[in-house]
Amino acid sequence: MDTRSKIIPLEQARQLSGALWLTGHFDPLLAEHARNLRQRTAPGQTLIIEVTNPENPLLPQRARAELVAALESVDYVVLGNGSHSDDSSITDRFIEYVLNRQRAESSK
Repeated sequence: MDTRSKIIPLEQARQLSGALWLTGHFDPLLAEHARNLRQRTAPGQTLIIEVTNPENPLLPQRARAELVAALESVDYVVLGNGSHSDDSSITDRFIEYVLNRQRAESSK
């Protein structure tokens, strides 16, 4: 299955009733994102992910959407114009981890 077919127009996604709708940058997409999405979804529940843009993205929005669409727990992905993100704490922890590693390497 080509998981890019899960990327649908915003208008089409809004017509799906009863779906869990989550928003995030997924920049980068991390294993913690995948675990979090799987845990937040009830069995049989439709999960729609809106991929939004951070201030200075590492990856283009479409590339991030394709990566998110490849997750088994995700039913649909839409490209969002906003900057709101439900995944900001995951990304913030990742950035802090990378910075701490870089500081430790620099001090050697």
